[in-house]
Amino acid sequence: MNLRLLLVLLLGPVFGYAQAFPVKGVVRARSDRATLAGVTILEKGTHHGTSTDANGRFSLVTTHPAPRLVVSFVGYVTQEVTLAKSDTAVVVLLQEDTKSLSEVVVVGYAATAKHHVSGAVSTLSETSDALAGRVAGVRIRGISSAPAPPRAPSSDKAFSAVSAPLVSAGTLTAGELNDFGKWTLWGDIAQRDLNEWRHRWHLSPLERYAAQLVTEEGFPVVGATVYLKDSRDSLLWQAQSDNTGKCELWNGLFTGAAGQQVASLQAIVDGKPYTLSHPTRFQDGLNVVRVSRPCVAPSLVDIAFVVDATGSMGDEIHYLQAELGDVIAKTKDSLASSTLHLGSVFYRDAGDAYVTRTSPLSANVAQTLDFIGQQRVDGGGDTPEAVDQALAVAINSLAWSAQAKARLLFLILDAPPHEEPAVLASLQHSIRQAAAKGIRLIPIAASGTDKSTEYLMRAMALATNGTYVFLTDDSGVGNTHIKPTTDKFDVERLNTLLVKLITRYAHTVDCQTVFASKDSKPGTLSGHYQAVADTLARAPKPAKQSKGYAWTCYPNPTSDVLHVELEGKIAELFITDVTGKLVLRAVPVQHKAAIQLGSFPTGVYFLRFFTGQKWEQAKFLVSR
Repeated sequence: MNLRLLLVLLLGPVFGYAQAFPVKGVVRARSDRATLAGVTILEKGTHHGTSTDANGRFSLVTTHPAPRLVVSFVGYVTQEVTLAKSDTAVVVLLQEDTKSLSEVVVVGYAATAKHHVSGAVSTLSETSDALAGRVAGVRIRGISSAPAPPRAPSSDKAFSAVSAPLVSAGTLTAGELNDFGKWTLWGDIAQRDLNEWRHRWHLSPLERYAAQLVTEEGFPVVGATVYLKDSRDSLLWQAQSDNTGKCELWNGLFTGAAGQQVASLQAIVDGKPYTLSHPTRFQDGLNVVRVSRPCVAPSLVDIAFVVDATGSMGDEIHYLQAELGDVIAKTKDSLASSTLHLGSVFYRDAGDAYVTRTSPLSANVAQTLDFIGQQRVDGGGDTPEAVDQALAVAINSLAWSAQAKARLLFLILDAPPHEEPAVLASLQHSIRQAAAKGIRLIPIAASGTDKSTEYLMRAMALATNGTYVFLTDDSGVGNTHIKPTTDKFDVERLNTLLVKLITRYAHTVDCQTVFASKDSKPGTLSGHYQAVADTLARAPKPAKQSKGYAWTCYPNPTSDVLHVELEGKIAELFITDVTGKLVLRAVPVQHKAAIQLGSFPTGVYFLRFFTGQKWEQAKFLVSR
């Protein structure tokens, strides 16, 4: 056969299936014809997308000769444009959108009720009109920050000399689901509404063992290694105690069914073992380990941002970069007494210009800010991305400190990993490694996240003592965001939420909280906790109102017992710690209750219960 003919026969199908149709254009505001930077352009029905440069221009390679483009930008009406086969250049005029966001309704949820959860109800932390006005008035503008240091040129075209448009922080909206704080509800939906995905990902965080490590003086023990073992002394799970002295351990996490018989829980503190035989599951209480050691308050905080940089993230990536820059700056201020190490990993997928790019954990905050700000989206196209490889790099290659009081890994993505045996094995290994190193995985789900990915992210967060964050439609930015499967959630600004989470997980007690002398009353407080106690003392006690509910709790602060007096009977009382984790549940309670807190370490806690109409909450302090 003629060689030229052979090449035609071999390459013909390839060319036939891999045709590309380039389109260029400019996006302007209809009102004044001003060019708009940072506008998202997506080929409808695909993950191919881009955004306009500083001059409002864009270039996109489409898969169809007459593509339909979806053009969206915060503060403007999203527009769909159908191109003719002969069109290779287009001018898009966007109409400003001044419509208000819709109001939302909040309903209560009785934690004892078992039911099918078909959706979620949200409540905004600011009024809909105020948020709508803020969103409608947003224009692309710079972030107030110090200039980034010069960066070496890159050969990757995705890192072109054309700088990405800068946008203001505080635009994106988000919610949080701390499934540790809604443990009964999680067990319900994981085995019903999300059961399909539980089997699909071979990940079942259901058989939970919670350990509380505390010194003889009542302070939490931070950073201790804790093992869960079977009757043959084989390791079932390994974790580290967090900033509150707690850790979560799991049995049968990857089997989807009951695991081995749990025989012991062992903590290693300063090289000394402390063993509990036949530990109890969480529904039966905390496993308290008392340790003979002085209080130690670490100061180091490690934070890594792992970000999906494929094309489908194009609708939100610039906003996320602005939010992360703001979060880093505010975290540095809010944790002024702590040593902050920051790092980042951006990832794409096999076959793209790169799979992972890394900025190491470092005290050089400007280095991390520069790295995050320089990244651009490109590649992808087949929904699943290299999530497993990004996690493996972040968990095993970044230099996480063994002395840190908090290790936080924020995973920002809109697509799941590939569903292949090797990928699932890699994910399981990374989850185990993260738990063993005390690294909390905190996923942030962007637009396009589906229910399968939601379940996987929530399960990974539980397995590593983390929490689940998701972007919402309330900002008007990006494509549609699904509501999580839960009862209700609050909506707030993403940057505010992330700073709050970091502060929550990095908070540790003052080792000099309580002191006594000849001239002071026993149990006198000092430092941070004196301020907390003063605030609690000034706070008005719950009082009977026309539509209110009369109740009180005392003493506050307390050292061992919290007394609760109620107007009537309630189904359950809940106590959560400063991280939002459920640590105690009392059922039922009628008029009075005396809650024993002898196993609780010094710290701030929250008492919550549902009256049948609304949730009531009070903050109290345990100190000895």
